[in-house]
Amino acid sequence: MNRWKRLAPVTAVVASAAMVLAGCGGSGDDEAADNSKLTVWMMGEGSDAQTKFLDGVETEFRQKHPDTDVVVQYIPWLEAPKKFQAALAGGEGPDVTELGNTETQGWAAQEALADVSGRMSGWAESKDILPDLVKNAQLDGKQYGVPWYAGVRAIYYRTDWFAEAGVQPPKNWEELVAAAKAVQAKKPGTYGIALPGNSELPFYSFLWGAGGEIATNQGGSWKSGYTTPEAQKAVKFWTDMVTVHKIAPPAAAGWNEIDARTQFATGKAAMAFGGSWQAGAIKKDNPEIEKVWGTFPIPGPDGRPAPAFAGGSDIALWQDSKKQDLAWDYLTVLLNKKNAQSFAGSLGFFPVYSDLVASGDYANDKLMAAFATTMQNTKVTPLTPKWVEVSRTKTVTQAMNSSVMKGQKTVEQATTDAAAEMESILNAK
Repeated sequence: MNRWKRLAPVTAVVASAAMVLAGCGGSGDDEAADNSKLTVWMMGEGSDAQTKFLDGVETEFRQKHPDTDVVVQYIPWLEAPKKFQAALAGGEGPDVTELGNTETQGWAAQEALADVSGRMSGWAESKDILPDLVKNAQLDGKQYGVPWYAGVRAIYYRTDWFAEAGVQPPKNWEELVAAAKAVQAKKPGTYGIALPGNSELPFYSFLWGAGGEIATNQGGSWKSGYTTPEAQKAVKFWTDMVTVHKIAPPAAAGWNEIDARTQFATGKAAMAFGGSWQAGAIKKDNPEIEKVWGTFPIPGPDGRPAPAFAGGSDIALWQDSKKQDLAWDYLTVLLNKKNAQSFAGSLGFFPVYSDLVASGDYANDKLMAAFATTMQNTKVTPLTPKWVEVSRTKTVTQAMNSSVMKGQKTVEQATTDAAAEMESILNAK
């Protein structure tokens, strides 16, 4: 079986996924395997804190497997696609790997990852993992990854500027615009909100909050939701923040989330969309901002917090690993509740267990409380391996919104064109 040949049609798609993932799995005859070494791939550069944490995981793991040496290799996110492709082509792969959770399905479709459905159903702690995150790591009803940590987006704001303008954190769309305008009036030379107009994930909260959907599978065929009144209402509000209300500048049409958070950190905006994990970067840009920042959930149009995309990482077993029993034992140590909470907290993410997310530890934190509230109301992008092409290669949603902000298309034209392109990709044979 030559998986390299099957990978070829989607190589361009996978390679373009700049901040993605990669997989692992195994065929697993542990009795015949040499269990003296377990290879683990982790994404990123490997901070001192992460290395220290993983050393602790190894110590715990070796209580059961004292003769196994755990070898952790850090794979920069941008290098991950080539690394996994090489492993699929017959190179040396890991036994256990981290993946970006939007990419698990794509690698599972290329048979890079082991099916862990049976193992997961027999693991007691798995019953408490947030359901949407579990589904996000499934393909054709089988489980190919286990959620490790998760994060959602909320809105950072300047508490001092809000107080000066006499406004409170908004609870609906109308109040969001009013608060932004009030701060702009009090702070000449700034704007109300740093809008990442060229990012899709914050926008989805407005889409879902309005009652719209990205796309649904109807009898085996994908139908985009972008031409519905609910979706067009969301696109109009999102783009009106630039074109009509002018609470974000025209340049926002090209901003990503990093651009937006930098604008907020450097005192150019009263609000910005961001994840809890971005707090460190914001403080790095402005160490003093911790004294005057706060967060609130992204509001829906009706006064309730909007749903948010649940991002994060999964852990998977490599399909060709001959040590799958051993690898699973390592995974369950890495992901047990104690270790999951410790690691997620160190990154500014959340553990994936519903009981831990709902704990008072987050509810009483002035920064994390808004994110914890949002973690109780999450959704995921369409569950199909082809989603990476829509999202990352073709950037369908980003292009749709930017075209309206730049005056190139009306909302109706942009949503119609985006829906057609999305359906063409998702339904391609």
